[in-house]
Amino acid sequence: MKAYLVALVLFLALGSRAEAQEPPVATPPTFGFSLPSVEGTLTYGLSASESFVTGYGNGADYSTAFSGSLGYLSSSPDKPFSLVYSGGYLYSSVSSYPTSSTFQNLAASQVITTKNWNFVIPGVGDIGVDPVQIGDQPPQTILTNYATRVGNGLNGGVTRNFGKSLSINGSASWQILHFTNNEGIDSSTVNASVGPTYHIDARSSVSANAVYSYTKDTYADLTYPFETEGVNVQYQRQLTRFFSMSVSAGPQRTFGTGAAATLIPSEITPVASATLTYARRTTSASVSFSRATNAGSGVLYGALTNNIGATVRQQFSRDWQGALTVSYSQSTSLAKIPGAGESYDATYGGGQISRRLGRSFSAYFSYTAVHQNQTNVVIVQPVFSGLSQTFSVGITYSPGPQHLGHY
Repeated sequence: MKAYLVALVLFLALGSRAEAQEPPVATPPTFGFSLPSVEGTLTYGLSASESFVTGYGNGADYSTAFSGSLGYLSSSPDKPFSLVYSGGYLYSSVSSYPTSSTFQNLAASQVITTKNWNFVIPGVGDIGVDPVQIGDQPPQTILTNYATRVGNGLNGGVTRNFGKSLSINGSASWQILHFTNNEGIDSSTVNASVGPTYHIDARSSVSANAVYSYTKDTYADLTYPFETEGVNVQYQRQLTRFFSMSVSAGPQRTFGTGAAATLIPSEITPVASATLTYARRTTSASVSFSRATNAGSGVLYGALTNNIGATVRQQFSRDWQGALTVSYSQSTSLAKIPGAGESYDATYGGGQISRRLGRSFSAYFSYTAVHQNQTNVVIVQPVFSGLSQTFSVGITYSPGPQHLGHY
């Protein structure tokens, strides 16, 4: 039940929302609204959509959305600035949802580059549900029912180059998730990492990082903090002209502190990620896997999540294109609660077909489905269980990139 969604890959930002957590939808088409890819350009789009939803109420519900999106990329070579804004209005008949609401999202990123240094300084935030998934927002891998929440994040990074092959990279991030009516577990997380990257040749590189994070989960005025520390090694390789890969793995120690010292015992866990990407002019595909800890999606006192997914996009002709995506995730509780051992399994699938209607108009139809199971649950926030399906149709007006001249 989203408006026309746009995947934001290149923008880091804050975000806040008030919504039921939903799985991602199929990737939107390349025509219609898209992020600017050429320096010194601005893009914008206006969208309207109608969705029919099953699984949340007693039958088929519907929602109507009107939204607008804007993206800007400056032309400065050493101080590039990027901005994305999206906002609009949502009307819904889904039970326990507000009948009508407005939403806004704002993302901004500033990069400062010198001869040997590169600084990334993202920022800014918003209020409302999001037609555009932006953020460095707290990861929420467990599907929940409607709950008013605020999720903000800030991320920064710095790189120091030592010649053409070696660099030292550092990054830090801060994330919060807050439920305004005590409907879930609030959390705040600080992450930091540092390590070298070595470019083996023009097609491959290897890096190592020391990683640390501190998470504080809070519910009913009780705070349960835990920490993670570890190291990982990452290898990236351009396998062929069309295939590329990235893998990383390493040990991680997780342990509770303070009131959570006995709730989350010290444990060493392997964490990893892997991505294989295929890209051609009219076809792209990717397969990914990740195993990592997180704050618990407002449902658990910390979680270990395994996720695997795949996406395929195809340009059938100048006027038609489509996308398919599937994923499976399993989240288990880090907290050792006697008689509980909470676990959530979610399977997601989605597809979208898009049609160009003219130079500036396009339309799409999408279908998404998610099924989630719960095991040994101690419910804090109402968690969705069962099968939900969404059928959506929408139309978008976007005149394409507007060139604003040089910096």
